[in-house]
Amino acid sequence: MGRPRKTIRSVEKNISIPENLVIQVDLRLFSDLEGKVPHGGWSRYIQELIRKDLEGRKIEGGRNA
Repeated sequence: MGRPRKTIRSVEKNISIPENLVIQVDLRLFSDLEGKVPHGGWSRYIQELIRKDLEGRKIEGGRNA
């Protein structure tokens, strides 16, 4: 039996990030247990940052949201 479909589909975006930021984030997301950044680690990290940003914009008065 296959995996159930996601309610909200994912959309791929291709972005460029300065190398020094990538290194810092990789170090933060690195798993000693896996010996690497876990699969989906970057995606979860970026989603969390976007959600916090959008929530912060709502609190600021909603003009920018």
